[in-house]
Amino acid sequence: MTIQQPKPKSLGLAELTLIGLLAGIACGLFFGEEAARLKIIGDAYVRLLQMTVLPYIIFSLIGNIGQLTVEQGKLLAKRAGTVLLILWGIGIVMIVTMPLALPPQVSASFFSTSILEAPKEVNLVKLFIPSNIFDALEENIVPSIVVFCIASGIALMGIQKKQALLELFEVLSQAMTKVTKTLTKAAPLGVFAITANAAGTMGFEELGRLQGYFIIYTIAFLLLTFWVLPGLVAALTPFKFGEVIKISRTALVLAFSTGKALVVLPLIIENVKELFKEYDIQSEEAVTTTEVVVPLAYPFPNLGKMLAMLFIPFAAWFLGKPMGFDDYFVYITAGFPSFFGSVTVAMPFALDLMKLPADMFQLFLVTGIYASSISDCLAAMHLMALTLLVACASSGTLRLRWKRVGIVLVTAVLVAGILLLSTRVYLAKAFEGSYNKDQIVASMQLLENRVPYEIVEPAPNPDPLLAGETILERIKRRGIIRVGFYPDNLPWSYYNSEQELVGFDIDMAHRLARELDKTIELVPFQFSTFVQQMKEDHFDIAMSGVAGTIEQSQEVRLGNPYLYINLALVVPDYQDKEFATLKLIQNQKNLRIGVESPEFVTEKVKSLLPNVEFVDLESDREFFEGTGPGKDLDALFISAEEGSAWTLLYPNFQVVTPFPRNIALPLVYPFQDDALLDEVLDHWIELKQNDGTFEDAYDYWILGKGAEQKEPRWSIIRNVLHWVD
Repeated sequence: MTIQQPKPKSLGLAELTLIGLLAGIACGLFFGEEAARLKIIGDAYVRLLQMTVLPYIIFSLIGNIGQLTVEQGKLLAKRAGTVLLILWGIGIVMIVTMPLALPPQVSASFFSTSILEAPKEVNLVKLFIPSNIFDALEENIVPSIVVFCIASGIALMGIQKKQALLELFEVLSQAMTKVTKTLTKAAPLGVFAITANAAGTMGFEELGRLQGYFIIYTIAFLLLTFWVLPGLVAALTPFKFGEVIKISRTALVLAFSTGKALVVLPLIIENVKELFKEYDIQSEEAVTTTEVVVPLAYPFPNLGKMLAMLFIPFAAWFLGKPMGFDDYFVYITAGFPSFFGSVTVAMPFALDLMKLPADMFQLFLVTGIYASSISDCLAAMHLMALTLLVACASSGTLRLRWKRVGIVLVTAVLVAGILLLSTRVYLAKAFEGSYNKDQIVASMQLLENRVPYEIVEPAPNPDPLLAGETILERIKRRGIIRVGFYPDNLPWSYYNSEQELVGFDIDMAHRLARELDKTIELVPFQFSTFVQQMKEDHFDIAMSGVAGTIEQSQEVRLGNPYLYINLALVVPDYQDKEFATLKLIQNQKNLRIGVESPEFVTEKVKSLLPNVEFVDLESDREFFEGTGPGKDLDALFISAEEGSAWTLLYPNFQVVTPFPRNIALPLVYPFQDDALLDEVLDHWIELKQNDGTFEDAYDYWILGKGAEQKEPRWSIIRNVLHWVD
């Protein structure tokens, strides 16, 4: 008798997709940035998956709600609403407790124009009420689409002759499900392309800088996805823990790899039906509930979206000002509703709500390559758990077993406590001495090659003007242009760590001298003596972040503006909330605010801050170090551009922009009275603005682009095999 050998079990879609994921990571590490060429394949795959989702939601929601009776609809809303509130409560606990793993940390960043931008508001009316369903479809406003479908479905509940329409919707839903199933067969290839691009382009330094966020995010994700949610389902339903994980794995892997929970909605419905079938639970109401709950629950904040809310406590920690209890209360009560919409819309709103710099949103986007994927994976498990619990309640198989629920929750608390404590200890060591922005500022070099130059003592020009000679004629005769500068005026003119004079305007001074074919004599000045020094012929032109005001124009000649700066305040980190708005500042008494450049304090500023005593400083540094007149000051009045540069050196301070509208001042190059020099200088400024020279200098000295040299991404072909340079 021949014993027939069992056929080897073929790999399922989940296993193949996981293989594609691992192969994509390996490909990204091997080829590095070259793997970015696969991005087009990944994008195409995601778009294919998305194309059936909104039609599926419309057909499924309207059809399934429409076939319910009014009583059935009320019962479903009660059951699903209760489960959803419980899941939200679990998410809020995670948001509050996970940041406990973050030790104290200070940081600062270069200036960003987003500091000046008005906060983006979430339009909840537009988000949930569609004035035109076709506009909502075009703009992919899912909550509005869902509201329209719910309203249409509820309307159908009371209509008698609706069966033909409901059957049509059922057929169309089945067609969309079939298309989705067919497309998911290509998941291994699509996942491979997506992960290869991500693994090949995301820098290791970004991972290091954001590891605090990634760690707490991952801990919360693992606890919720693989213990709390399936554990609660197993504790409250007939289904075993292992069966819940097994039936969910394909949806989890697909949601993780594509970063789109939306694409797995049909799959979740089929998986829930399959699990009920395996356990031989016969309930038409449970089947109907399943088909309604999944598309209905998707637009509501799920635990995956809520996990993204961890970024706000992380950002506050990253900036050296961790959130307190009051902050969490405001954040949860006011910020949570914004997450009914897109996270990319909600996050800027949340940053503004918590008075965090808007440019932190760029840091949030960096985390998206990893965080958004596991967020969607958790969202899939959230929808799976919600659907199973509500469906079991509908079929009468839901049982509240307190002992099992207690075991799940107590175990989660113990594991979370151990992981949080371990993470806090690790991060305290890992981030010790990690701040280096001060070193970056101190090591910056001129973009422009230097012309021959000399730094001379403040004194009148050793070669006085000849009879009838103009300033420009003397410059030509001597072959030297004398440029005045303020020695400690970040980022316009300052000494770097090598004691070289650098900065935005020092760069431009060398550029001007080269194009005039002259050398430079650099003459230091103080803002308090600047006008007198120019009148005494110490220098021909001042290039050092000088603001052009009415007072200045009455004393010296001003060139055309080459840049506009925005006025702001710099305050200690712990006092930023006290200076967040103009009204808060006006309500304070006996405020003393330092100012290095008195011309900044215009009549407009004085009218806005009538209760402030402005204290003249020789240098902004006196405020940051608390020396001389800078001792015991409440704030520093400065431009946002300069303030950002100083906070890189002193990261315990922060720039705030409390004014209701941006107050901008022009920067100019003052010079001695000479009509011909005026014409030459204005023409040169116009040329440099049009050819991008000022823009390049702005990007480097103000925004910090290119200030930190980055090596090509590490890859095996580059760094191990040396096949490419």
